[in-house]
Amino acid sequence: MNFLLGLLVGVLGTAVSVFKLLPKLMLTVHKSKLGFEETVAAIDNEAKARQWKVPKIYDIQKTLQESGHEDMTRVKILSICQPHHAYNVLKNDADKFVTAIMPCRVAVYEDAQGNVNIAEMNMGLMSQFFSPTVRNIIGKHVAIEEKEMLANIVE
Repeated sequence: MNFLLGLLVGVLGTAVSVFKLLPKLMLTVHKSKLGFEETVAAIDNEAKARQWKVPKIYDIQKTLQESGHEDMTRVKILSICQPHHAYNVLKNDADKFVTAIMPCRVAVYEDAQGNVNIAEMNMGLMSQFFSPTVRNIIGKHVAIEEKEMLANIVE
């Protein structure tokens, strides 16, 4: 009986820990060394310099303000894509479900104190949940290239 109770407590403790920690591990936040618009432009330029595409930059602040939420601080999301990596993931039908997290997104936001932050998905960790092909492409190439893109922008 004590064994089962201990096992149950251990399982529940692990579940609570994972539930609390996983969101903090899945997303990473960096403080930018630059102003808001300069950060957005720097990420755009860094991506393009590495042969990545930036098909869309979403102005979330504008969208929310147009819906009556005037107090929203500046928020933009850059969709970025490296076509060769995307092709190598998507050429296999079994891996096409990964399109749900494509293209990669990098968020730039200003908090209430005026700090400019960059948030991104932890691609290295995220990739571990997928096939070996996706794990290799996203976990190694994409994660490393995104880190390099931000290296001169973040503190």
